[in-house]
Amino acid sequence: MKKNILFIAILACVLGTLAFNYQRLTAFFEHHDESVLARVNGEPISLEEVEKLYDMRNVHLNSPAPDVERVQKEYAEILYNRIIQVLVSQELKKRNAAVNTDEVTAYENKIKKSYGELLEKQSFEEYLAEYGIDYHEWLTQIRAQVENDALHALLQKEISLNTDETIQYAEKIKEQQQNAATKIKFYKIMGNQDLLHKIQQDTTFSKENVTEKGFSGRDFIHHFEEKGAVVYQALFDSDSLPEDYQSVLVAMAENTFSPVQHEADTNYILYLEELKNPKEDDVVDLYLLAEERLVQEKLPEVYAAWLAGAIKEADISVVNSFKDVLALIDVHTANVLDNSDNLSKLQDVLREIKK
Repeated sequence: MKKNILFIAILACVLGTLAFNYQRLTAFFEHHDESVLARVNGEPISLEEVEKLYDMRNVHLNSPAPDVERVQKEYAEILYNRIIQVLVSQELKKRNAAVNTDEVTAYENKIKKSYGELLEKQSFEEYLAEYGIDYHEWLTQIRAQVENDALHALLQKEISLNTDETIQYAEKIKEQQQNAATKIKFYKIMGNQDLLHKIQQDTTFSKENVTEKGFSGRDFIHHFEEKGAVVYQALFDSDSLPEDYQSVLVAMAENTFSPVQHEADTNYILYLEELKNPKEDDVVDLYLLAEERLVQEKLPEVYAAWLAGAIKEADISVVNSFKDVLALIDVHTANVLDNSDNLSKLQDVLREIKK
C-alpha cells in the first residue's frame, strides 16, 4: 500500500511494530551509562533509539516474533546505520552546512501532502501512532534523510572530471541514442474495400487540419467507427513492429492513409499519426549530459571513501554487547569496543549478514 511504500522509501533500512518480548532482547545489552549503546565523537546513541527504529523497521510485517539472535543482528545493523547518520550530521556541521529546521519541515510537509484526505480527521502524529511509529523518531529519520541528501550534494560538487573521459562518455551516449528504436504510432482501420476507399478520401485528419486543430486519438476512433469501420490504435518501437506493418509505414508521411492492405479475410488501411526518431542532443548538450551522468556514477564511490575516512578518524565506541555478532568472524572481545577498527569489523559482519 501507499503508506508502506512511503515509509520504506523514506526510512530506508530503519523502518517499521512487531510485538516482541523486550526483556529477552535487552538481556543481551549491558545497561551502562543509562543504556547508551554507542558514542560517536561523544554524541550518544541510546538503546531506546534503536528499539524505536527496530519497531519502525518492522511496522509493515505480520510475521511471528523472530529469534533473539536474528533480532540482535538487526539491532546491530540499525545501530551501525544510526552511527553513519550521526557522522553525516557532524560532517555537515564541520562544513558549515548544517541542515536547518525549515528544510526538514519542508520535506516533512511534502510527505504529509501525499497523504491528502487521510489527514483530514486526525493529525499526522496520530496517524503514525496508529501504526506504532514514534513521531519524534520519525522526524529524526526525516532529518537524517535531508542531511544525507545535503552531504551527497556537497560531495557531488567535489567530483572532478577530465575532458577526455567526458568526451568519451558523450560519444557513448550519442551512440546509444543513434541505436535507440524509432517510435511509430499508428491506427489500423478495418472494413470492406468500399468503406476503406471512402475513408482514404476523408480529410478530417489530414496534415493541414491536424496542424491547425491538433490530433485527438479518441476523436479519430469515434469518427471512423461512426462510419462503420473497426479502428485499433498501436504504438511500437521499430525493433518490435511486425514486418508487414513496418514495410508500409516507413514509406508513409505522417497524417496520411496507406493503400488498402489484405490480411487473410480482412481488408485494412493504416493511418500514420507519428514516426518519431529518438532526439539527438547537440554537442554541448551531450557534453553536459555526460558530465551529469559521470558525476552520478562516481558519487557512490566518493561517498564510500568519505565514510571510510570518517569512521577511521572518528572517536567511536560501541558496547561489548555486540561481541556475539563480532564473533561471527572470530573476533573476541570482552571489553567495550572503543576504536574505529572494531566498528569496521562490525560493518564487515553486517555486509555478510545481508548476503
